[in-house]
Amino acid sequence: DKEVEAVRRLISLLLLLATACSSASSPGPSPSIAPEPTYTGLHVETIGNYQAAFDLSFEGSYNWRYHLETRTDGQAVEYRLHLEGLSSARNPGDVRMVMQEGISRMRGAGTEDECVQFPSDLDLGQIFITPDNLIEPGGLTGPLKPLQQDTVALVQTTHYTLLQANLDPWRDLTVDIWRHEATGAALRYDLRAEGPDPLFDAGEGVLVGQFLVNDVGPQTIEPIAGCDIDLPLPRDAARLTKLPGLIALDSAATVGETAAFYQAELPGRGWEPVAEPQASGDAILLSYRQGAQTLDVNIEASAEGVHVALLLGGE
Repeated sequence: DKEVEAVRRLISLLLLLATACSSASSPGPSPSIAPEPTYTGLHVETIGNYQAAFDLSFEGSYNWRYHLETRTDGQAVEYRLHLEGLSSARNPGDVRMVMQEGISRMRGAGTEDECVQFPSDLDLGQIFITPDNLIEPGGLTGPLKPLQQDTVALVQTTHYTLLQANLDPWRDLTVDIWRHEATGAALRYDLRAEGPDPLFDAGEGVLVGQFLVNDVGPQTIEPIAGCDIDLPLPRDAARLTKLPGLIALDSAATVGETAAFYQAELPGRGWEPVAEPQASGDAILLSYRQGAQTLDVNIEASAEGVHVALLLGGE
């Protein structure tokens, strides 16, 4: 729908994270010989609360850098994205996002410093990336060769290395993994490869990345400020979306009940009707003005009740 497309356009340049990985393993060649381990994914969620950073850079026809910080306290997840070396058309600016209780909120230069809010389960594709988005774990077919024991974020890990001559479209791929054996979590993941730019069309070059857990333990995540909505909302408002100039929601009420709600609530907040309600089929449009601001309330029937879009404008 229109709100989904608006969110997609707003964050289309913010490339994104998912921590999905498979955990299947194959049996060893014999009961007496332990198989060499293979990489099945970061599995970093198994360590609980943590703070990590993923730095990715490419040297090609031009050079760019991608920096993503991730933090979780067991309830909320916070992301901070920073891009360097890109043109203004490709770099929307820094952004901070917090996902909590099924709601995603973000704000920063990439949103023109306005709060953007949408349901966390809204299908937007990938927003942020990790090594597992960049290189599918199943593509790393070589065995992990153990090197030594190392400490990462005060946690004991085993340092493994993996060399793979070709992983289309890249060549001479080198991956180093620092794994916490008790949980299977990769607390550090270094990569280097040669080939085409996977993100920003910088031609052929060298890709270097490092995912690093910097802290394991309790984390403090501050909410995104400036997300309050000063327009009336039905008590059962659900799947709330907030974009610059647009607030959208679903309600179980009827079109008539929702129209009556806004006709009763808006005048008390200084909004004056500027036209008669316009009804068309299972929809109704209410138009208001407050000084130089305009407000259109578009109410459409849906299978579960109504979908409401509040459109704010100005002269």
